[in-house]
Amino acid sequence: MENSQFFPDGFSAAIVAAGSRARLETLKAGIPVFYRDWKQNLDVMEQPDGRKFEVRFIAGAPRETNYRVIRELDRTVA
Repeated sequence: MENSQFFPDGFSAAIVAAGSRARLETLKAGIPVFYRDWKQNLDVMEQPDGRKFEVRFIAGAPRETNYRVIRELDRTVA
């Protein structure tokens, strides 16, 4: 483990795997998933049908209306 890491590699891998499973289960249940794509520097909403959208969050807005869709992401971008 490097000094800059807080957790051992195995623990970090388990966290990533659990997040991936949760994302897939949520999409399978028909619920969109919101996440930050750090590589593209985008906030993303992924729909159960596979479409992805860049979104902007609206601070202080009620849940379910606290985002605005900017554009649909091309599959090569998302």
